[in-house]
Amino acid sequence: MIARPPIRRRLGTTTVEVAVVISVFLLFLFGILEYCRFLLMLHVVTNAARDGARYAVVNVNKPTNFDTVDYFDGATTFPSVKKYTDSKSAAVQQMLTTYTVSVFPCDMTSLNATPPVVVTKTGSPSWNQAQFGDRIAVRISGDYKPVLPNFLFMSATIPINIAVTMNSEG
Repeated sequence: MIARPPIRRRLGTTTVEVAVVISVFLLFLFGILEYCRFLLMLHVVTNAARDGARYAVVNVNKPTNFDTVDYFDGATTFPSVKKYTDSKSAAVQQMLTTYTVSVFPCDMTSLNATPPVVVTKTGSPSWNQAQFGDRIAVRISGDYKPVLPNFLFMSATIPINIAVTMNSEG
């Protein structure tokens, strides 16, 4: 009679292999979802800044505090530039831990630099006193908060700073 070697059982091996493969797969999947969520937030906030800048350049005839205070002309209430911009980015504001909107006249010499830098024009009193063709900027700043920063080995917040400039129509 031929002696057969004893059968070695590998109990639990499949469970361990599945756990390792699922861990790597979930890390990859959640990384893709988090990156897509970040790109969505950037897209919406950029469009909100663009809409806010357009709203600011067509309303340069409003009072100096129109960037933060609504304006009532006797018949119609115009929302402030900040409120208008907030309404355009309301869908993603919960993704940001801080959120600020600022409107200011833009320095043309720094815009012509390489790379362009959006800074406040020195000596200019207010954004709504810009002359025709001057640049007005709307900047949205905040900190993006990932859903699973520890799981994906990310920092707790990612700073964003989006500035859009447009020519004044005033």
